[in-house]
Amino acid sequence: MPKLSPLKLTFFFVLTAFSVVVFCSVVDAKVFIAFSDLDLTKDVKILVYKVTDKGHKFIGEFNSTDSIKLRDNESYIFVFKPSEQVWFQNPLNAIELFTLTTPSILAFFLFFIVIVSSAWLITRLFR
Repeated sequence: MPKLSPLKLTFFFVLTAFSVVVFCSVVDAKVFIAFSDLDLTKDVKILVYKVTDKGHKFIGEFNSTDSIKLRDNESYIFVFKPSEQVWFQNPLNAIELFTLTTPSILAFFLFFIVIVSSAWLITRLFR
């Protein structure tokens, strides 16, 4: 078996290390992101933007059950697009939407009117 000189052996290790470093830096690393929708009644839309020097670049609109592939060394912004709110789909949802969209003093006043009116109706029914 031929003997390698220390100079050739050192050159081989340096060349191997250099080629590994160059190969790893050339490889375009990807990140896979998979979304999972835990709420089966609604579809949540997710908007993805790439951060650039000039601002934000729109990548796409994805569903809450999609998966996307992004580059590893870049910055992204994920925006959850609000879903449509239907007032009469669920009565409790309608009450919550009412309290969120009206000023709080008006909501308290209307709830007070409902309570007083209900008490007045109950006293009239049992006379």
